[in-house]
Amino acid sequence: MRAETTRRQRQRRLLVIRRVPMYALLCLVSLAFIGPILWMLSGSLKSTNEILRYPPTIVPEHVQWSNYLLVFVNQPYLLQFLNSVAVMAGVCAITLVLSVPAGYALSKVRPRGGSAIFLLLLSGIFIPPEATIVPLYRMADALGWLDSLTPVIVFTAVLTTAPIATFLMRQAFLVLPTEFQEAATLDGSGRLRTMLQVYLPLTRPSIAAAVVLSCWYSWNQFLEPLVYLRSQEHLTVSVALTRYLDYNGEPTWGIQMAATTLSLLPVLLVFVFAQRHVVAGLTAGGLKS
Repeated sequence: MRAETTRRQRQRRLLVIRRVPMYALLCLVSLAFIGPILWMLSGSLKSTNEILRYPPTIVPEHVQWSNYLLVFVNQPYLLQFLNSVAVMAGVCAITLVLSVPAGYALSKVRPRGGSAIFLLLLSGIFIPPEATIVPLYRMADALGWLDSLTPVIVFTAVLTTAPIATFLMRQAFLVLPTEFQEAATLDGSGRLRTMLQVYLPLTRPSIAAAVVLSCWYSWNQFLEPLVYLRSQEHLTVSVALTRYLDYNGEPTWGIQMAATTLSLLPVLLVFVFAQRHVVAGLTAGGLKS
């Protein structure tokens, strides 16, 4: 027994030793992702002179908590923050309203020309926003939507996030058995009720993935708010971050990094609450085509 125990201990030690290089490599790779975040947090507590100092310092010599206060003094940041939250919520809601029925129809109802419709829908994903911004601007001007959050929400949801979410939902519905729909039809359930009560609870991972993707994209978009919004009170956070300037027109880096740190909180919270579903939702579509 002692010999067997000793052998197992040696095997465990060898296994640990073999894993050390892998863990060391993972630590080095993680620095590439954690490093910019640490620099942002450190810079948000520094003065501009200390940020530009060489060699750089990670720990601030003189902590500038006033940077976070000046974020709200130099601009109406709270209102701009709420504008971004409204855009994120609106894009997410429209995306789910459009993508869930579309994904169900393309996977279970299968109308005539469904494959062509699906390919046409996906082709819109590959069109860059810069190629459509001029006609969309003219459309927003004709509708009286300029300097409001309406074009940012509607155009982003309909043209960008909804097609991607439709692909995720279609693949999620495809892997579910068709027998569920047949059984619900025999019980007198219509298509809408079957989708909402039978299939929708089984696609929560894909719904969570669609929510995270739509929230992330709508929160970080820059071109659309820059083009459609004019007044400072209607700006979103992504555009407002570029407006922290001193009297000489130079960026106030400490205040800008403090504002950037605050801007990460909503998307981070969304991902924390939905992270257990995200991986399952993104990989579910690869099980069946």
